[in-house]
Amino acid sequence: MTYRFLLFCEEIENFVMEIMISPHDKFLELHNLILKECSFREEGNHKFLICDENWKTKEIIYLRNDKAIGYDEDLFLMEEISLEEFIEDNTQRIAYVYDTENRRTFLLELVEQIFGEETSHACVRRRKGCPPVQFYEENELPYTTTHTSTEKNHSTTEDDLEETVADDAFLEEEIDLEGFEVSEQ
Repeated sequence: MTYRFLLFCEEIENFVMEIMISPHDKFLELHNLILKECSFREEGNHKFLICDENWKTKEIIYLRNDKAIGYDEDLFLMEEISLEEFIEDNTQRIAYVYDTENRRTFLLELVEQIFGEETSHACVRRRKGCPPVQFYEENELPYTTTHTSTEKNHSTTEDDLEETVADDAFLEEEIDLEGFEVSEQ
């Protein structure tokens, strides 16, 4: 089986990538593919937020263990967890946080599970548009999802980030994922 994900972001409306990946692949492989395809550097503790149909965070998968956790908390790491462990249905939603400080994410939605087709490695099959800039110059304001985050110069907490994904995510009627035209790369 092969998973077909669409990746998009709120910053650039015409940017979308179609990702083909095996359910057996680890989240780390998906993370590395996104960084490579967007020409991003690995900075900070990137993470995947496993979301429900309303983009509310259910689980967090971290790049590395930079967080002190309690004995009763689960810690999921990208190098240990395969995609199939968190894919619940054919419309699974996942947010990929590539800039925690400025609350910047890519949104991924599983659009198809292709049975009988195996992919040997994760790849971007098609893409449209250019990804956002990963880092801004010092005199530029970074992209933020709320006005309060620019007014207050504070660090983002895990709760703030989770609320951001749910509150600022696309509404179903605002985006037609099937309507995106993506060109062969």
